[in-house]
This record gives sequence, structure tokens and C-alpha cells, in this order.
Amino acid sequence: MTFIVRTAAFDDVVQLHGLVRKHAAFERNAASLTVSDLEAIVAGNAPPIRLLVAEREGVLLGYAAVTFDWSLWRARRYGHLDCLFVAEDARGKGVGAKLLDQVARLATAEGADRLEWQTPAWNEDALRFYLRHGAEIADKKRLVLTVGPLA
Repeated sequence: MTFIVRTAAFDDVVQLHGLVRKHAAFERNAASLTVSDLEAIVAGNAPPIRLLVAEREGVLLGYAAVTFDWSLWRARRYGHLDCLFVAEDARGKGVGAKLLDQVARLATAEGADRLEWQTPAWNEDALRFYLRHGAEIADKKRLVLTVGPLA
């Protein structure tokens, strides 16, 4: 399958929003992100998150989202792969591998020395994919504490 991976553009917002919603549903959750939220992120001069899309002839096949943070223990910058999702009909065709590769290249260009992320423990296909691409499992639990005006 021939496709390209590139930075998300304003014209991608509607399709990208649909993929985000499918991703959340796949993970047995819901995304509160609106089309307007996504438009603001994509249109921003210094977006808080970098969005890459895999596209074939105007159709988005998947996306990846990465942020950057700092590790005090390691005194290094790292990338946090917030999302990597491939549409069901595009899976097994190299889309996820190309997205992950491009995220790694972006992280390197941004001065990060590694990527970190999480995936649901029940998602064995994702775990196999990531392990096959050189990832290691860190034995930690992800905790969430809701604070602020949305609490």
C-alpha cells in the first residue's frame, strides 16, 4: 500500500477528529475533543502536541500524537507518544510502523533521547506490535488525578 506520513494540516481536522473518536471507542473510552479544539491545535503556531497523519489519496489511514517532557532522573528530554492509531481497514499494511518511525525521527530532531507511552493491558495486538519494533515494557501503573475546574 502506498501512503505518506506528514504533519497534520487544517484540511485534515474533520477526518482526524473521526479517527480520534474511533481510537477512544476502541480503547473503551470517549474523547471530549471537539472539532473546534482540534482546529485550534492544528492552526496554532506552537501547538502543545505534534500530530502526524498517514494519508493515502486524501484519506487518513491513521495518526500519531506526541508531546515532549523532561526527565529529572535522567536529565534528558523525552517524547511522550500520546496516541498512535491505525484505522481497522489499514492495519497490517505498515501504517503503524511508518507512523512510529516518523515519531521517533521527530523526537530525535526535537532532542529527545527516547519515547514513552502506554497502551491498555488487554490490547495484545498493540503490545506485540510495539515489542516487535524494539519497545520494552516498563512495569508501572498509570495513575490519573483529576484537578482544576473540570474536577
